[in-house]
Amino acid sequence: MKFEETFDFDYPADVIMRMFGDKDYYLAKYQRMGGNAPELLDHKESADTFEITVRHALDAANLKFPDFIKSRIGDSLYLKQTDTWHASRKTGRIDIDIEKAPVDVRIDMKLADHDSGSRVTMNFDIKAGIPLIGGKIEKAVAGPMTKYTLRDLALTNKMAPDYAK
Repeated sequence: MKFEETFDFDYPADVIMRMFGDKDYYLAKYQRMGGNAPELLDHKESADTFEITVRHALDAANLKFPDFIKSRIGDSLYLKQTDTWHASRKTGRIDIDIEKAPVDVRIDMKLADHDSGSRVTMNFDIKAGIPLIGGKIEKAVAGPMTKYTLRDLALTNKMAPDYAK
C-alpha cells in the first residue's frame, strides 16, 4: 500500500537536518515516545550520510490496531527502525521492521524549506507478506503508522529549538 503524507516544521530545513544527523536526538525522541528504553543497534556517519538503527517498543494499545493484529503482536509493538539521511540532498529513508508481524514499512522522505519553516514529504510503502489478506493488513497498519509518524514528527518539532542555536 502506497500513500503520501506531509508535515510542516516551525524551523528551516538546515535546523531539522542538523537534528536528523544527531544520534542523541533519536535516542531521546524514542524515550519520550514511550515504551521500553530504545536500544541502539547500529550507527554510521560520513561527511554527507547519517544512518542509525534503533530497536524500540511502543504500547500497542495506543496504536488502535484491529483485534486480528493485536492478538498477534501482544501488548508491546517492537520496531527495528533504520533512518538514513543524505544531508546535501535533504533526502532520507526510514525502514521499519515490525517484530511478530509480517509487515515491512519503507518511507522515502524529502525535506525542503517551506514558508518560514520546512516541510517533509513522506512517501509510505507498506507491505504485508501474507497471501490473500496482505492488503487488509496493510490498510490496518497504515492508519496507526501514519498517526505514530505524525506524533513522532510533532515531538521532533518540539525538540528542534535545541538545534536552532
